[in-house]
Amino acid sequence: MNVARLNLCHNSREWHRGVIKAVKRLNREKGFRVSVMIDTEGSQVHLVDHGHESSVKAEEGSVWLFTTQFFEGFGPYTVKANHEGFSEGIKVGDELIVEGGMASFEVVEWIEDDLRCRCIDSGLILPQAKVSFWRAGKLVDRSVGLPTLSPKDWVDIDFGISEGVDFIAVSYVKNADDIKILKRHLSSRSAGSIRVVAKIERSKSLENLEEIIEASDGIMVARGDLGVQIPLDKIPAIQNQVTNMCRQMNKPVIIASQLLESMIEYPTPTRAEVADVTEAVRQQVDSVMLSGESAVGSYPEKALSVLNTTSLCIEAWTREDNASPASPNLPQLAVSVSGSIPVLSLHLYPLCYIFLSPSA
Repeated sequence: MNVARLNLCHNSREWHRGVIKAVKRLNREKGFRVSVMIDTEGSQVHLVDHGHESSVKAEEGSVWLFTTQFFEGFGPYTVKANHEGFSEGIKVGDELIVEGGMASFEVVEWIEDDLRCRCIDSGLILPQAKVSFWRAGKLVDRSVGLPTLSPKDWVDIDFGISEGVDFIAVSYVKNADDIKILKRHLSSRSAGSIRVVAKIERSKSLENLEEIIEASDGIMVARGDLGVQIPLDKIPAIQNQVTNMCRQMNKPVIIASQLLESMIEYPTPTRAEVADVTEAVRQQVDSVMLSGESAVGSYPEKALSVLNTTSLCIEAWTREDNASPASPNLPQLAVSVSGSIPVLSLHLYPLCYIFLSPSA
């Protein structure tokens, strides 16, 4: 791997500090050059407790209470959400979607600030799962009034600065101001060398895409969370659009989420997943990123090996194909006006990101 990404939604600060120290120690001892990226949690609605250590199955027809209240001895079919505004603006008949469709519920009753919901599509409810609400086939925007960087995020950012991380990935970016505010903070802390990556994972990001790319040192297309906000069939076109714009503006782009999702459980990926990785490399993205495959999966090293081998293979094939006069050339890497290398260097081969989190 080239970068270790630590998602600060998970585990304690002490755990993350230990990982950062381990990466830096191995860099010194083994001659590695693995960078460290922290990923902010962002202001988002997610689940924090359902009374189980791991996942719990929601069966079709079962009725669940989604609450923001904490009380001892959570009963069955009860889930706690992370902030008090969880149910604000939600109506009976709205759909509550867990983790982009892993399980779906219909809101059947308001109980003070809580929601009683009937499961309409059975599935798993995972710890820290994100939730979204849909009404008449359209997303109910829950981000209005919430800052991109929460108070917890600012504490986490200062932690990253003190630990000497190399990158900060900003979740749920709305516009360029989110990036500019963070960069000013880094400069004020004499940490201007830390590069800022904007995560494209909400519909608002797409409305302000060009200005976000211009303000950032790199872009991450977080397809998992983006797929919660927009129809799934639009994801491939948006990935291509963001990649092309980044290349035109000479900014590195990372493709993330579910590249080899089946390898969380199985030692061999599906052929469709390999084709997905291949398409990203053919688009000439700069990085491809593992997440659950290496964070909680059973075959993290194999997943990384598949990602690396596939990337190298398709790049070699593409160079041979471009060398043939009969084959149309793929677009070449963009060149900045000054001719200098971009701030976050473009590499010949895609980077392989590892997302580190506690074992599940």
